[in-house]
Amino acid sequence: FETASSLSERLCKEAEHKQAALDAATEAGTAAQKSVDRQCAAVKEAEEALAVQRRVLSEVEAEAARAAQQGREAAEQTRVARGEAQVAADEERKAREELERVGPRAAELSQKLALRDVSGSLGVDDVCDVL
Repeated sequence: FETASSLSERLCKEAEHKQAALDAATEAGTAAQKSVDRQCAAVKEAEEALAVQRRVLSEVEAEAARAAQQGREAAEQTRVARGEAQVAADEERKAREELERVGPRAAELSQKLALRDVSGSLGVDDVCDVL
């Protein structure tokens, strides 16, 4: 039979072992909770960084869309300007052709006027020729 003293001693040792196991489990649980807390903080930081990256990406996409629109507008303005330049070049060509056509006749009339007395002896035909 076990004496009360040996029973008490055995129960004390069991209690000490159980307390040590409980302390170890508590320490492990605390360490696990700290690890979970650190992981939660890391996840929160990652989510915040992701939100910032999404905002920056959104801004970059908006800027790219604005730049694309400006590019389309510039291309349209260039197209219009080229058309206007072509019209101006055509008008200039026509004006030069007209000048080449009437230039010799104008020179001839200018010589006739220089040879005549301009003070009043111009006839109707001469005026019509000049016009």
